[in-house]
Amino acid sequence: GTRHTGDVAGTILLPACLDEVKGKVSPLTGEPVQVVAAGAMYDGRGLAAALSYGAAAVWVGTRFVAATEAGAPKKHKEEIVKADIDGTVRTVIFTGRPLRVIKNDYVVDWNENRTNEIKQLTSQGVIPHEKELEKRPEISLSTRPWLTGAVAGLIKDVLPAQQIIDNMVTEAATILTRNASLVKARL
Repeated sequence: GTRHTGDVAGTILLPACLDEVKGKVSPLTGEPVQVVAAGAMYDGRGLAAALSYGAAAVWVGTRFVAATEAGAPKKHKEEIVKADIDGTVRTVIFTGRPLRVIKNDYVVDWNENRTNEIKQLTSQGVIPHEKELEKRPEISLSTRPWLTGAVAGLIKDVLPAQQIIDNMVTEAATILTRNASLVKARL
């Protein structure tokens, strides 16, 4: 996946990875190296696209956070479902490393108005959010990071995991079958 911490689109990164391992064999299994696609895998369209590129499987992250059985707090699931297409943002304030969270005023303030402070703190090995909590412990709950992928803006409901999987597979099969019928050899 690319959107949590990188700027390379998955539609570029996936083929590049597939090309890199083409013809290579795993030293552990003796089998061809398998590529698992990740990033924006939330429905059958992503699954079908990844399989069409040549991925062996997909890694589903954020969609399963918004699953009934997920151990995520109810609030986390609600934040994902209510996010819009621009409702996530990358930041380093929570870990010192880039990660994607639900956008809120706290994160936006750090990312837009306190960039010099972020650079200063992280260059010293200090996590900006932790430093802020030392000064203002009362903001602990209201500034909690709700980790997510950019795909959160497309997820509109909390469903049982089995239904998520069934929906993905059914939709992918329909798409792949339809697409196969569009390709006709001309000799």
